[in-house]
Amino acid sequence: MTTPTTPATAPVTQAVRWDLGYDIHLGATWSRFMQGLREAKILANRCPDCRRVFVPPQAYCESCYVPTDEWLELPGEGSLEVFTVVWHGFTGGPTPPYVVGAIRLDGADTLLMHVVTGLDFSDPATVRDQLPQGSRVRAVWSAERAGHILDISHFEPAG
Repeated sequence: MTTPTTPATAPVTQAVRWDLGYDIHLGATWSRFMQGLREAKILANRCPDCRRVFVPPQAYCESCYVPTDEWLELPGEGSLEVFTVVWHGFTGGPTPPYVVGAIRLDGADTLLMHVVTGLDFSDPATVRDQLPQGSRVRAVWSAERAGHILDISHFEPAG
């Protein structure tokens, strides 16, 4: 029996640029969340069975598979659980470098991803020490809001 052999080659890459414009139907849960942001409120919902609080809200509990129809407003402050520094930007995004953090808002069981400001990027080796895990951050609202996640302009260190 013979086996075909493939010559060893370097991986091939191609430059691809996608510039897509599209509308997303948010549904009732996310529409209510976005309306709350327009009003400078961070809305969450709670599972009636396990009592987990979701932000961003979810239509169904991911653990219990039941509708999450109890709504509550969370404060705009919480703990930074983890973050990453973005050194290379993309069209439509913030100017790098910037931080994207996973934030556990007070009262929430899930994490909200958002931009975090207030760091000095002049020495990359010190960035991680400026906001240690568990650092307190607070939401900074955009002056004009339109029912979009960027109605929270960013989060910044609290205190």
